[in-house]
Amino acid sequence: MAYERFPMKNNIKDIIENIPKLPGIYIMKGARSEILYIGKAKVLRDRVRSYFQNSRTLHPRTRMFLARVRDIKFLTTETEAEALILESNFIKKHQPRYNVLLKDDKHYPYLRLTTQEMFPRLEVVRRIRKDKATYFGPYTMVKEVRETIRLIYKIFPLRQSKDKLNGNALRRPCLNHQMGRCLAPCAGLVSPDKYKKVVENVEWFLKGKNKTLLKNLKAEMGLASEEMRYEEAAIYRDKIQAVQTVLDKQKIISTSLQDQDVIAYCSEKDQAMTQVLIIRAGKMLSEKIFKLKSQNQMEKDETLSSFIKQYYAEEVVLPSEILLPHPIEDYDLIVDWLSEKKGTRVRLEIPVIGKKRDLVRMAEENACFAMRMEHDKGDVGTRSLEELQAALGLKHFPKVIEGFDLSNISGNHAVGSMVVFENGLAENSKYRRYKIATVKGIDDYAMLREVMIRRYRRLLDEGKPLPNLVLIDGGKGHLNSGREVFEALGLIDAVDLACIAKGKYRNNLETDEVYLLNKAGSVLFKENSPSRFLMQRIRDEAHRFAITYHRRLRSKEALTSPLENIPGIGKKRRLLLLKQFGSLKNIRTASVDDLMALPGITRLLAEKLKIINS
Repeated sequence: MAYERFPMKNNIKDIIENIPKLPGIYIMKGARSEILYIGKAKVLRDRVRSYFQNSRTLHPRTRMFLARVRDIKFLTTETEAEALILESNFIKKHQPRYNVLLKDDKHYPYLRLTTQEMFPRLEVVRRIRKDKATYFGPYTMVKEVRETIRLIYKIFPLRQSKDKLNGNALRRPCLNHQMGRCLAPCAGLVSPDKYKKVVENVEWFLKGKNKTLLKNLKAEMGLASEEMRYEEAAIYRDKIQAVQTVLDKQKIISTSLQDQDVIAYCSEKDQAMTQVLIIRAGKMLSEKIFKLKSQNQMEKDETLSSFIKQYYAEEVVLPSEILLPHPIEDYDLIVDWLSEKKGTRVRLEIPVIGKKRDLVRMAEENACFAMRMEHDKGDVGTRSLEELQAALGLKHFPKVIEGFDLSNISGNHAVGSMVVFENGLAENSKYRRYKIATVKGIDDYAMLREVMIRRYRRLLDEGKPLPNLVLIDGGKGHLNSGREVFEALGLIDAVDLACIAKGKYRNNLETDEVYLLNKAGSVLFKENSPSRFLMQRIRDEAHRFAITYHRRLRSKEALTSPLENIPGIGKKRRLLLLKQFGSLKNIRTASVDDLMALPGITRLLAEKLKIINS
């Protein structure tokens, strides 16, 4: 194959000539101004120009997106390190088609110790802020965090209230103080210095430095025993046993006792699974798995460096050492960036032999196992969809299925739900809910027509892709309502339509019945059919989503005060009225003069208040 220079259009050539020789990021766009690729450079003009030189050394993916480039934008920075951070932020925000993208929408939980307060407390958070608090984590499961907090409250008398305390007493001591599980700072019963010692022990515990903590607790127990404070000594003894139990469960897997992250990945064509092992003080605390996506095949260096930049752009708690399977591009720049972010030196190491290499190999094996699981999951989904197409005789392969359900009580608070499954998996971000607007009373068929018309008319107006199959929770009447909508919108041949109804025994999934257009009887499935299970799962998910929304609307109405329906009565006046009279009944029975005695209550408002519903 002969490699030639990419034909550089005149406008691209002019753009390159005007790009400054400064650090920054470049943004390559297509014919519709869509962002194709974002990169960073130490010298912008030289880096962008290099793309349009001899293409022999370019990756096939790079040649593909260069052929589509119609415009190039740029942003300059003071340093290359600033460009690296800006590149990571822009990639995450715009998700360019040809960049390696970190596909992870999870925000792992952290423990936040509010050390910026006089009397710190613990809470679970999903995001780290620059607020001078101390953060611990990340943890892979909220259950794990809750268990840690429960153990801390058992061992340390840390306050559990959310009050803003300044040393003054706010209230009487609560039950936790009476049980010996809180020093009652909210009641002014403990000094900041004494409370600070408790917080220091909590920090030792969360940092995994339990040997130091044990030493401190044993010293406190010995002192209490010498002073014949035997009940207090017994409390310290129980705490020591609890900490010792945690210590016994923690396995030392790194004799360096350093804070380390071990990163490795397994890639196949346009996808990679990346594993991060989180080691603190030599002990394995948790592991995280991430999915990377790209257009066409990935390059090794770009895969790993892109992950590191996108992952650590979000992380605030950094290790002192990061172990990698191979060298990466921008090595020195990334080291400087991470070191500046941490405040102390961060090392990137590529171990070849020894225990560190074993840790990298462990991460690689876990990543490859995750990749196999991802493929197996995809294969199972494909098989069930193939079976579904054959069993129902669908015109289209059901890659995208949308499920509908309704929820109301005697026509009140009527809502509809729409869930989306792609390749047999739920796409929660694409779910939609609808408040019925045009139908009064009990008419499920009319409600279904309203919801489906709103959904598919909008897709048609916006030129967005349609699903392959629509699945309705209901019987033949619901199916016919769906047919009417599709005929009116001209979709009867473009999208397959089916419904799934409860059978003879409503609580028995085996009797569920599936109906199609132009077929009198229900469709029969094999026993333990994956495709039937898939439809039932979609139906149940649509039902859950509708019920949840319906309950929320009912709860909101139940919590609404009749005072809110009176024009001129805002939040402050409602609170003033309730504080003065105590209840709605007392407001209604009060005299007009008594009501007018309150600031802002005119005679007209007072007369309206006299007739409110209790």
